[in-house]
Amino acid sequence: MSSLLLLALFISVDVLAQQDAKIKITGNVKDELKAPMPGVTIINQTSKAGVNTDGNGNFAIDAQRGDTLVARLIGYEPHVFVINRTIDFDITMKAANSSLNEVVVVGFGQQKKISLVGAQSTVKVEELKQPVANLSAALAGRISGLVGVQRSGLPGSNSADLWIRGISTFNRSGNNAGPLIVVDGVQGRDINSFDPEDIASFTILKDASATAVYGVAGANGVIIVNTKKGVSGKTNLMFNYNHGVTSFTKVPELTDGVMYMMLRNEAQRNSGLTPEYSNNTINSTILKEDPYLYPNVDWMEALFNDVSQNRRANFSARGGSDNSNYYVSLAYYDEESLLKTDALQNYNASTRYKRYNFTSNVSMNWTRTTKFDLGVQGFISTTNTPDVGPEDAFANVMQTNPVLYPVMYPGNLVPSVNSEGAQPNPYAQITQTGYRNNFQNQVYSNARLTQDLKFLLPGLSVYGLFSFDVYNSHMIRRYRERSGYLINKARPYNADGSMNLNLIDPGKDDLSYERENNSNRQFYVEGALNYTRDFGPKNHLTAMLLYNQREEVLAFAGDATGSLPYRSMGLAGRATYSYDDKYFGEVNFGYNGSENFAPSRKFGFFPSFGVGWVLSNEDFFEPLSGVFQFFKLRYSDGLVGDGGNGGRRFGYLTLVATNPGNEDVGLDFGTSSGRRRYDGTVITDYGSNVTWAESRKQDLGVEFRTLNDRLSVTADIFKEKRTGVFLQRQSLSSFVGLNSNPWGNLGKIENKGFDATVELMPVKIAPEMTLDMRATFTYNRDKVLENDQPKQPFDYMERRGTNYNAIFGYVAEGLFADQAEIDKHADQSLFGTPRPGDIKYKDMNGDGFINANDQTRIGNGDVPTTIYGIGFNLSWKNFYIGAFFQGVSGADRLLTGDGILPFNNSTGPERSNLFAVAEDRWTEDNPNPNAFYPRLAYGNAANKNNAATSSWWVKDIDFLRLKTADLGYNLPKGTLRRIGMKNARVYVQGLNLFYWSKFDLWDPELNTGNGTRYPNTRSVNVGIQANF
Repeated sequence: MSSLLLLALFISVDVLAQQDAKIKITGNVKDELKAPMPGVTIINQTSKAGVNTDGNGNFAIDAQRGDTLVARLIGYEPHVFVINRTIDFDITMKAANSSLNEVVVVGFGQQKKISLVGAQSTVKVEELKQPVANLSAALAGRISGLVGVQRSGLPGSNSADLWIRGISTFNRSGNNAGPLIVVDGVQGRDINSFDPEDIASFTILKDASATAVYGVAGANGVIIVNTKKGVSGKTNLMFNYNHGVTSFTKVPELTDGVMYMMLRNEAQRNSGLTPEYSNNTINSTILKEDPYLYPNVDWMEALFNDVSQNRRANFSARGGSDNSNYYVSLAYYDEESLLKTDALQNYNASTRYKRYNFTSNVSMNWTRTTKFDLGVQGFISTTNTPDVGPEDAFANVMQTNPVLYPVMYPGNLVPSVNSEGAQPNPYAQITQTGYRNNFQNQVYSNARLTQDLKFLLPGLSVYGLFSFDVYNSHMIRRYRERSGYLINKARPYNADGSMNLNLIDPGKDDLSYERENNSNRQFYVEGALNYTRDFGPKNHLTAMLLYNQREEVLAFAGDATGSLPYRSMGLAGRATYSYDDKYFGEVNFGYNGSENFAPSRKFGFFPSFGVGWVLSNEDFFEPLSGVFQFFKLRYSDGLVGDGGNGGRRFGYLTLVATNPGNEDVGLDFGTSSGRRRYDGTVITDYGSNVTWAESRKQDLGVEFRTLNDRLSVTADIFKEKRTGVFLQRQSLSSFVGLNSNPWGNLGKIENKGFDATVELMPVKIAPEMTLDMRATFTYNRDKVLENDQPKQPFDYMERRGTNYNAIFGYVAEGLFADQAEIDKHADQSLFGTPRPGDIKYKDMNGDGFINANDQTRIGNGDVPTTIYGIGFNLSWKNFYIGAFFQGVSGADRLLTGDGILPFNNSTGPERSNLFAVAEDRWTEDNPNPNAFYPRLAYGNAANKNNAATSSWWVKDIDFLRLKTADLGYNLPKGTLRRIGMKNARVYVQGLNLFYWSKFDLWDPELNTGNGTRYPNTRSVNVGIQANF
């Protein structure tokens, strides 16, 4: 028995001894970029012992189970861990809230902000959370270097045109001048497909050093968007909902019926014609005797409501553990247009856009060295419109005068006129012609596998990315054209009092049916080797080698060529080196292949380099450290390519005409009276010698912080010269006989500018009150160096040396005051016989005649040269208020089209409405030389002089807009905790509330010469956001 007691006592003492025994704890410390971190202090808070990590980030320290250890390094958040069963740790240190160690997104990866040598800009994602359907509409003015213009406010179509540092090519349509969009590492996605609440970061890359790794795809700059990912910790639930009302920012102001008839009569008298409207008709309209016989319709009021509604909701869940995490969200957006509908119809012709978004991002650590990320995002949307599109409604208004007919006749009958090519009734077009319903769905999916290869070489890792994206649309069209009626003005009413209407345009009430399907699929594969290593405490090296391949298939292609997959492939590489956080160097390259060129010219190589110098880390900078807490210079230089092909795939292959008479092929010699044609001629689209266009991009940047790190400034000057741009030859003589001139690497264009960002960090300006501010500025000026046009007879006619988007025409010198002035002036009879009150044009070459040789540059075009923004946020206790102003400068609009040029194209009684500003015109009784309009004339021939493209019609469309205004209140956390909520806020947000501009005919951003676009809208939304 005593032996058993001794044995039990021995075992107990041994177990206690093992519990108190020290064990060897080992581990490795890396930063968020997976770079080893030497010099990190590991402290055992129980025993107070401490060690430092070695050059590879490794450490070993003695501890007991239950001890608490902490890893510390200046500029990083402390990392605390407890010793239980695990004795080998992999630790990731997170940068503290300091820009010195801030990690930012770059092409195909991340870097410390201090090490950047390329030009790039970011925006706080909170600034993107606006009540808009398309994310691009929220960007203008918020990011330096990004030029954005919103061309329409139509629900679902209110995206913005985007350019990075302006236009550097000869083709601004489609994606030819726009940036490459990269979302979650996958190229070619649409930023407008994502809900703003799901965006984690938004970055634009601007220079060659930043974009070279994307090769030709990044020639016009790159926008990188990352969606939110999961985080370790308990699940966090977030719900955000807002509801708002929308209205137009500005609609064109048109004349009423009485003024219209008086001005039309005046124009006809000025043109030697008999006035159309009698005094009796005008008086009867004034007295409102009969709205069917003497209509006076405000078509804007007839077609549009004063307000409509929009709604947005987002619900997300976020959380995870050390081994896996997730982010999942669902979003809903719904916006109605201001177009009216007819409740009597048994179908829905309202204009409404609905979208349902979903996002799911899951990350899993399969092993200590293997990580898997899976992301699936997408949307389902429906767009319902009248069969005649909402944009066309404005064109119809501009072509329909207010006295043509009433909105509708009794019995819901459609008014019309008995005239060939009669203008259809605008109200009937949007309410009586049927509807279109477009169902769309988009799914983005990407899977990434990352493997740490430190067992082969410390700092080495590899990843593979596969993405499959699919888009489908299904459009149903139900349409009809209803019968049109005209009141019998000789006997307008029958004996029983009913209207006497004549059927003049037979139609039908039944709806016809059509449908249209569209679909495309994209496959994207990417694989990369990454290496990051510290050599001693001061030397840091990284390298990347990457391969990618992309394929897009159009499932409903219109021809055999279009059905072939669109493919691209490329290699990219990058190497960076930094010494002591003072000196930085980087080299990049892109090597890309294109199907557009002959095999011998299919691939292009585009290198770049960048250097940076942090002067504030130098000893000699110490005397200035009180003024500048951080000061950095950087420079980059490199080439990027452009594989534009002029529109046809495989254009290096020759074509042989097989269809005689085809105007696009063959040779023609002689004039129209003595023409001789040769069919079946071999032609070439652009030939096998054509290759990549190249852009050399240079950037010099400075970054500094002052006022004790409260104020930061980033500024860049840049220059880009693009050569070998695809253009169709224009210098070939007509004697060659070609009907379609070949393409070639002919164009040259240059772009220079400056952009800057200024940020004021939150500063305390009063007890419990803080203020922060942010301002951006972008200026660029492009210049055409070569366009292959024939040499012009006079230098002022030359388009070389002007910006690509420049407007050319005649220089207006005012209005002719009288016949004597006309007689003294150069011969202007090219446009007919000039009369007093007509526009007078400058004789540029002094030959005494006004003709095409007097045309010169008269405007900059509608793409601004300068875009800027300034915003602030002010908080006091639980309240906050903020505002953001956005402006543009250097943009012009050429006025042209129906309505804006009075009674031009007036071929019948139905054509041309009239802007109210037409009252400000030149007349013999009031010969105002500064009137908005010259003398009124009627018809094309009489208006030929005044309708010529000239500086008279070029208007300054610069503006400053209050883009957003916010007012909110954060509910007290003590109250929220009692009901199980972490935080919550209620808020009011306004969008596009006001703007100031010299141009007051319509919203200056609209891409229209006569106001015939759906206007931009303002909205005021009330919302609530809560976290659980």
